[in-house]
Amino acid sequence: MVALLVTMPLVAVPQVARAADLGEEPSGGANAKKTGGDSVGQADDVDKPKDPSLLDKNAADAAAAKQKQVDLGPPFYEKWQFWVIAGAVVVGAVAAIWAGQQISHQLSGGDVRPCNMSFTACFGDGH
Repeated sequence: MVALLVTMPLVAVPQVARAADLGEEPSGGANAKKTGGDSVGQADDVDKPKDPSLLDKNAADAAAAKQKQVDLGPPFYEKWQFWVIAGAVVVGAVAAIWAGQQISHQLSGGDVRPCNMSFTACFGDGH
């Protein structure tokens, strides 16, 4: 059982297992590069371009952004379909609330009716 607990982490993490076999500390990972015996830290990005002309936006980026904005059209809340759907949802919600109240009222006995001579027995209205 103890052997299984010791073996599982070594098998699950091959980098640690390889370093343990060689008797050295695990390296910074597959992306770490060796430069003169020192490893490059994760915070140092050696692939980042230093040339400002590569980092500046060019005319193609501006044209692509403008084209994307043109393709989107007006916002959804400026379209008449949105307001039709929103109005239908509001009217439907009001109708559902009103209908629910009416059904609940009828299920609980409805309005109190005055006693009539044709009733067999009269209950309510204080009689």
